[in-house]
Amino acid sequence: MLKDDIFFIQLCFYTIGFLSLAVVITTFLNSYFSSRIYKFYGAYLLVIIAFVGVVYVKNTEYTKKSEMRLTLNLIADLLQILSHFFFCGFVYYAMIMEDVRFKKLKNIYAAFLYFTIAYVASLILFPDFVSKDFIYFLLTRIIIFILSLVFYYHLFKNLDKIFFRFLFAAVSFVFLSGLLALWDSVSSNGYSKYTGFDYLCYGYFLESLCFVGAMIYKYFSIEKEKEIATLVHKQELLSTQKEIQKETIEHIGREIHDNIGQKLTLASLYTQQLEFENKAPQINPTIENISNIINESIAELRELSKSLIDNAIDTNTLSELIEKECEKIKLLNKCFISYKTNALTADLKYQEKSILIRIVQEFINNSIKHSNCHNIFVSLMHEQNTIVLSLEDDGIGFNPKSISAGQGIANMKKRAAIIEAKMEFQSAENNGTQLLIRLPYGH
Repeated sequence: MLKDDIFFIQLCFYTIGFLSLAVVITTFLNSYFSSRIYKFYGAYLLVIIAFVGVVYVKNTEYTKKSEMRLTLNLIADLLQILSHFFFCGFVYYAMIMEDVRFKKLKNIYAAFLYFTIAYVASLILFPDFVSKDFIYFLLTRIIIFILSLVFYYHLFKNLDKIFFRFLFAAVSFVFLSGLLALWDSVSSNGYSKYTGFDYLCYGYFLESLCFVGAMIYKYFSIEKEKEIATLVHKQELLSTQKEIQKETIEHIGREIHDNIGQKLTLASLYTQQLEFENKAPQINPTIENISNIINESIAELRELSKSLIDNAIDTNTLSELIEKECEKIKLLNKCFISYKTNALTADLKYQEKSILIRIVQEFINNSIKHSNCHNIFVSLMHEQNTIVLSLEDDGIGFNPKSISAGQGIANMKKRAAIIEAKMEFQSAENNGTQLLIRLPYGH
């Protein structure tokens, strides 16, 4: 009896306590994910706790020749076999969770299951034979070792995956402790003080640490995968919304051109005919004014229609788009505008070009309308892994904290944030306005 063996008693209680903590963690993860791997591992831990408890009772309460001790030996043996099966099930389903290709090991798992059933049946039917025949004991452990070795081999082949590294380390500790326990039993012919139990407990400590590490790693990796999936979904949704928006705009452009434009053209023809057939000369100026207004409306609608259905953003680089905007401003003769670039061929996405050209248009329009500037300076530069768009005027400036200005700046920042660009804005009264946008490019 080991009733007064402090080391043995402490080893049993420390092992039970540690494994109970692992059960709590496993139960939490199972409630969160509800997966077979946590059910199998939870069952494995409970069986191991029961095994340690049985060994403790057997070695502290009963003598070696006690009938009850022999019964507890059989129960401990049964629990050990069940623990091997649950251990195998956990590893098998954990491997499948990481890679479905490992379903090919289904036959090995099934062999483990049938072996466990056969062993339990033989233990129930022939308890004396199972408890006393050492060759049978040794042979069954070798079978378990060979079946487990298949899983061990596949884990070894996939050590590039972090999850499998945890599992490989855990299985290694189980193998090592099992072999040491078997060696202790064989070398002492069953007369060892602990008959390998101490080695098994050390193995339970170490493999449980690895298994808990594997499951915690999987928990965080699944959370990360969820975040990535959510981000991808948002990007796909945004892309779909933009496609729908683009199609809608093109539809409106065609309707303006084909429907409203044609009707206004017809109205213009009627006014011209009315002016020609009119017998009251005094109203001719009025008719002419109406005709001019209609013709101006037709011209503006055509420009609007063209801008809506034009795919200039798709077919031109950002540099070409900015240059065209600058050319339009030069024709107005409102102020001098300068444009320089070293990013003529920078290949940006449609969304990036669309947002940046809208910001350029908004800045230039605001400068012309409100700043009384004489010069506007625009530059588009490719610096390392960044596209830098710089806009500057020499106008009267303004207070960026004013309500109307603050909202306009906030809108531009929101636009820039959509394409993950950083925006810097500076303005002060009588000191002009500067806008700087940095867009990651070429990673």
